[in-house]
Amino acid sequence: MNDLMSIELNGVSYRVEVTHTLSSFLEYHGIDTQGCAVAISNQIIPRSEWQKRGLSQGESISLFQAIAGG
Repeated sequence: MNDLMSIELNGVSYRVEVTHTLSSFLEYHGIDTQGCAVAISNQIIPRSEWQKRGLSQGESISLFQAIAGG
């Protein structure tokens, strides 16, 4: 069994395996990311980096609807 760590997504705490990437975490929990943006510790993570972006103990992830405008 892999080690677990605590992270937070939109204010909800999760215990996840340390091997999860951002992409695998969202997929594992069935979180719909269509049209969404993700920030970790207030830094936007480009969708192209989700599969390789690892997660760290205590990180805070924000998932929000991307809004286009001008």
